[in-house]
Amino acid sequence: MTKNTAKQPSQIQQIFELLMTGAEPTPLDIFTQCDCMSANQRFSDLCLKYNVPVKSESVILPNGKRVNKHWLEPFYIDGIQAGTITPPSFYTGE
Repeated sequence: MTKNTAKQPSQIQQIFELLMTGAEPTPLDIFTQCDCMSANQRFSDLCLKYNVPVKSESVILPNGKRVNKHWLEPFYIDGIQAGTITPPSFYTGE
């Protein structure tokens, strides 16, 4: 039996990678795409621990429920890709 030693990206890394695509995920999106049930905590971690300027806005879903969507401003994404903004320590750019 062989053991898979490839390290899986953390939930914070997965969420940050998703945000870097320009997506505006809700906690349900994070659950389905990153298998993370504590999306709001991970967004808080990105802001407080890694100084990532995550923006959020309350939206009303078609079923009437209110949730927050989160995103990164385009200038931040462009700045990281251009190398003018220092990315979080965990970001590899892959």
